[in-house]
Amino acid sequence: MSDIQGRFVRPYAITGGRTSVDGPPLELESQIAATDRGRANQHRYRWEAAQVIAACDSAIALIEIAAKLEIPVGVARVVVADLIKQGAVELLVEEESASYSELLEKVLDGIRSL
Repeated sequence: MSDIQGRFVRPYAITGGRTSVDGPPLELESQIAATDRGRANQHRYRWEAAQVIAACDSAIALIEIAAKLEIPVGVARVVVADLIKQGAVELLVEEESASYSELLEKVLDGIRSL
């Protein structure tokens, strides 16, 4: 990982060699947001974790976190999972829509009204 000053850390060093995570599944589109606890304690985390918390000031997708920090998605997934366990960030879960067919009907009704 690099930044303006040329910092570079091997991905396996960031995750301690871990490639899988425990807990809720983190998809590429999973929305992550920093918690008040995470913001208040951001200065106590390692550089990578602190940067994730900063990137999650408002809800952001896991894939966007990886892109902003210029790290592999797998590394971002492990760091985010660790931060979720510590209460520094949270996984935002969308409420399920009534049904997929109902959504499609609304889309079709909107197209017809054009």
